[in-house]
Amino acid sequence: MRCFIIPTREDWLKTCSSMWTMNQNVATSAPFLVFTDLDGSLMEHESYSIEAAKPALTELARRGVTPIFASSKTAVEILAVQRASGITAPFICENGAAVYDSSGQILTAFGLPRTRWLDAVHQLRERLSLRFTGFSDWPAVKIAELTGLSEADAGNAQRREFTEPMLWQDTQANFQLFQSEIQRLSLTTLEGGRFLSIQSQFGKGKAMKWLQARQGHPRPFLIALGDSPNDLSLLAAADVAVVIKSGKSDHLHPQGPATVIRTSIAGPAGWNDGIKQILNLLDSQQLLIN
Repeated sequence: MRCFIIPTREDWLKTCSSMWTMNQNVATSAPFLVFTDLDGSLMEHESYSIEAAKPALTELARRGVTPIFASSKTAVEILAVQRASGITAPFICENGAAVYDSSGQILTAFGLPRTRWLDAVHQLRERLSLRFTGFSDWPAVKIAELTGLSEADAGNAQRREFTEPMLWQDTQANFQLFQSEIQRLSLTTLEGGRFLSIQSQFGKGKAMKWLQARQGHPRPFLIALGDSPNDLSLLAAADVAVVIKSGKSDHLHPQGPATVIRTSIAGPAGWNDGIKQILNLLDSQQLLIN
């Protein structure tokens, strides 16, 4: 796989001569990767605009860094976002279920295919008389109504391979029962910005580490940005985590990163602010990486 960061020859020599390792100050030439959630982070939650993040995106591009999307969206949706934004890189789809290259070819999958377990989940719902509905139950027009997507984009959101976003409409006690039952199917639920996702045992963090391991040496350090519980594994596996303000961000406490930045602004404006803070720390050589 190609490397996403292409340092200059001078930067590379500086890196090699200093034998860059963890626990050292990270100079501005040190390679790093930026992984980002989309909805509510790089993109406005309602309008899906990235306009407020453009200053930081421009500065990253000047430094040769292309953000890698790590989203609950489907591969088809993410490819559409890449075309619209002009940001082209490998990406992580469906909460970390799979990694794709920039052309849309799957590189690896961590999740159980939805076709292997969705019928069993529906049978469980019927047997226990549970009240919840999800993407496989709804027409595209319903998904469009719930998300603000166009009907065509909602159709792309339905093209799920590994996850089933749903709305829980039953009691908390029954939810605990549901959680216990789906564990027998090797499944779990993960909370996102709008929906709960039924899926197997995987997360964005594992997929991020998989991509990092395939870079050159020295390994790039990891910057991750997110705003919801389904971003926690991504944030926790990073060296630097940016928790973007949202209605759920106060509950996110990533324990792994050496540096955690919390923005006071939501959405892409918060994303822009978080990246700006990190770059300022890098430029002043104040950023420590474990």
